[in-house]
Amino acid sequence: MRVPLLVFAAAACLSGAGCATVERILDDISANGTLGTAGRSPAPARTRDRATGDAPPPVFGDWWYFAPDGMSRTKRPSAGDPCSAVPGFVYRDPNTFVPVNVPGAQHGGPSFVQGEWQDWYARCFTEKLAASGAPVAVLIRERNCPFPYGTGGNKVSPGEVPAMLDAVPRLDYLLMDLEPIKGGTDRDVIRNVEEIVRLVRNHPNPRVSNAFIGNYNDWPGLRDEGRIWPDKRDRTRVSGRWDRNRFYLDNLNVAMPIAYPYETFSRHSDANIQKGPTTPNDRAAVFWAPIERVSVAARNLPEGHLLIPWVSSYVAHDGNDSVYHAPPPPPQDLEALIRHLRLRGAHSFMVWTPSAGRTDHPRLDREAFKQLAMNAWRTLDPAFPEGVRPAPLNLSDDKSSGLVWSGVVADGRAWVLVSNLGPRARSIELPRISGLPARTPEVPPGAHRLFRWAVQP
Repeated sequence: MRVPLLVFAAAACLSGAGCATVERILDDISANGTLGTAGRSPAPARTRDRATGDAPPPVFGDWWYFAPDGMSRTKRPSAGDPCSAVPGFVYRDPNTFVPVNVPGAQHGGPSFVQGEWQDWYARCFTEKLAASGAPVAVLIRERNCPFPYGTGGNKVSPGEVPAMLDAVPRLDYLLMDLEPIKGGTDRDVIRNVEEIVRLVRNHPNPRVSNAFIGNYNDWPGLRDEGRIWPDKRDRTRVSGRWDRNRFYLDNLNVAMPIAYPYETFSRHSDANIQKGPTTPNDRAAVFWAPIERVSVAARNLPEGHLLIPWVSSYVAHDGNDSVYHAPPPPPQDLEALIRHLRLRGAHSFMVWTPSAGRTDHPRLDREAFKQLAMNAWRTLDPAFPEGVRPAPLNLSDDKSSGLVWSGVVADGRAWVLVSNLGPRARSIELPRISGLPARTPEVPPGAHRLFRWAVQP
């Protein structure tokens, strides 16, 4: 649901905020609006020929593969070029969802393995996608990985990765959702990721072998303070033995932390469990924890790596409401969450929902959440001029206050987003940058405010 974005001019010298002029206070940012993009003509379609490790356009994908219209009904022509039966893909805006194929093994997408379902379509559509200039990405899961596991008796396709690598003209992202679930183990994840990395990096086509590779919940960092149990936060001894930080650094270059608002995060406001800092309330807990997790990844991200978190509207816990009771975030919190992720260095995001239609959020189905997330991302386009990747101003947070602030400086403007889910109005002390005040104006409790200042280079 979209509501107007309110823009207010600010006074020249704000009491308690120093003597700098706030160029704009963008208030009520739960609002739907595309600040700086309204009325903008779409960019022309772009084509690329990437054979290096340079970052490709951002990939915004959906765990539920959304196939091109008519794919399942399209028959391979009996003669001529089969790709003539496949429509082209129009790519005009880098901030748009693109199809991320989950090929074969009944995961939803067409297979690249010869003789399997719609194998010709997988190849042809990927060629059309690449020709449009859109990022080419695939998602590998537990049944189409080299060593399938947790199959539940369903179809498997262990040859999917090598067949895909040979078929695609270019591969920008190979993403994985390989988890120790459905009877799978840590070892299942490790050996599949390592084999997939080996296959990609040893491929003779440099437009394939230079793909960015990431796996669900793998990211750099020694601790995960977002975990609700203090004794589970050491990422060098996951399950008592797996150094997941080292595993990421040895294999991957796309960090994919889980930035879901979990109902279980209510435990972050329980002093008896935390034995340390707690969030001031459950709403703050479900907001702070995903941002903290992404921030750890951002602080430890090696040069040249990308940060692509998994996002969702809300993940409910089945039962035990007396223990786990963090509420579904209101839409304005979800929008602010996406903006904080971008301001903290996220390259894009991947969406997960529990089904192809519904979510656990009472007010948002899957499509509504995807639209909300993308609209929130786009409102910050003016802070990220094309070809510029500004460094985040802040990657820390204060769990106990309910305050989170993020920002960037680009093209002579500082953009600062402040979220206050604590009990009283608060301001934020800002870094010493010419043109910035010492502190932001106060933000009332329960509110999100986006500020913009002119600054000196």
